[in-house]
Amino acid sequence: MTLTTQTLRAALLGAAATFVTPAFAGEAEDALIAKIVDAYGGAALTGLKSIRMQNTSQNAFPGQGYTPDYVEFTIFKQDAQLDLENERGSVEAWSSNYNFAFNTRTVSTGDDIVAINYTNGTFQPAAAPDYYTAYGAVIRVTDTLLAYEIAKRPETAEHKGETIYLGRPHEKISFEIPSSPPLTLYVDSRSGLITKMARETGFGPLSYQFGSHAQTGGVTYAKDFHFFVGPDANIVNVNRTLAVNGVRNSVFRMDRGIEAEPARIDQTEMTVDEIGGGVHFAGQTPVGGAGAYTAFIDAGDHVIGVGGYAGLQARYDAFIATAGHDKPLRHLIVTHHHTDHLGGMGEAFAMGASFVTPANAVGNLNTAVGETVPDERLAVLDTTMSLGPVEIYDVSTNHMESMALVYIPSVKAVFQADHYTGNYVGDAPSPAGYGTVMLKKRIEELGLDVETVLSAHGRKAVSWTEIEAAVAAYDPDPCPADRAICRNETN
Repeated sequence: MTLTTQTLRAALLGAAATFVTPAFAGEAEDALIAKIVDAYGGAALTGLKSIRMQNTSQNAFPGQGYTPDYVEFTIFKQDAQLDLENERGSVEAWSSNYNFAFNTRTVSTGDDIVAINYTNGTFQPAAAPDYYTAYGAVIRVTDTLLAYEIAKRPETAEHKGETIYLGRPHEKISFEIPSSPPLTLYVDSRSGLITKMARETGFGPLSYQFGSHAQTGGVTYAKDFHFFVGPDANIVNVNRTLAVNGVRNSVFRMDRGIEAEPARIDQTEMTVDEIGGGVHFAGQTPVGGAGAYTAFIDAGDHVIGVGGYAGLQARYDAFIATAGHDKPLRHLIVTHHHTDHLGGMGEAFAMGASFVTPANAVGNLNTAVGETVPDERLAVLDTTMSLGPVEIYDVSTNHMESMALVYIPSVKAVFQADHYTGNYVGDAPSPAGYGTVMLKKRIEELGLDVETVLSAHGRKAVSWTEIEAAVAAYDPDPCPADRAICRNETN
């Protein structure tokens, strides 16, 4: 049985005679934390009032490449300013590539945390309700802040033994910050510097790697940072600077000219909406999570599904309860090769469904199912095909080389993934990316009579009029608000 530091300390104080070891519990943790604090500046670290970190990195999203062969890297900039004394933050981010551009800022304003979208000049309450939820991602990628936090909460620490990392002796120590799984630090036994942090999540093991340590204002920080999801590189740092105790109060306010975002559709609970003609649309968007929606099409004695995010069984069950029948899911149409859209394929396979898939998604489909799908349960999409009441088209866009665009003539609706998601009540269009432009173009090239567009990521059944308005408002300028972060005036 593994005892926590707190449990050991309590046991020693209450029944010391039962322990024969001369070392009191907590000594290993306290000694290692002291070494970390000393390596990161001692009193300069523990007395930090604020910190500003500016990053330029190349980011990749494992499983999200244009093809399944490899993942493209995208430039990403971040300007993070944290008031450590009062637990306030301002984190601005900018990124632009062939598929999308965004410029956002999450900022503490008074008692609120708001998310500003500079691309369309609006704000909304942030999904994160508190400091550590909103800014924990910044803390986890900054070795200086990890050192600051473990010194702040030593009672959560637990020594995890010794190991060899990068050919050098290291000690491992875990600790906790609010709203986060336990974090395990790899501490160089000689220098006391943090060279790696690891944690486990639903996405698998995450590895945060730090190097090329320097000092600023008496505080140590790693100039190099790399982040891995399992074996895959996710963030490769290009440039990082750190400044301490210089964050101004003026940072924590709303910009002039920013307006409240239109009212959003509530998607937090599981819903089943009837589109018409035997077509239902089921799913939800948990707070802080990705939307996961599936269209279920009545095909007589069975059902055809499209939209394969994890949780497919729950969406099917909700659909069946609403539709009032128990017709089996006989076919599941795979939209494309991105791994997040294949999370429910194992569920579909267990439910007895056969698959229709673009050719380049077969390998990832088999991985998601956990075995090779037999030929009799696999149909590979070749340009176009009909499946009962639906038509399926293999289209190429800027986001992926091959996507199954599903058209349901009876309701004049298409189902697509990743190219547009309507979020607002009424007719207000959501900001469009270049993917929206390409989606509209492909639908028009096919000559489809479309009135409604369904998305794998959102509940709203979007009108074609909204798609037209969103595309008309599309701005290809990657820095439309003329912010310094995307004018190359910051590193």
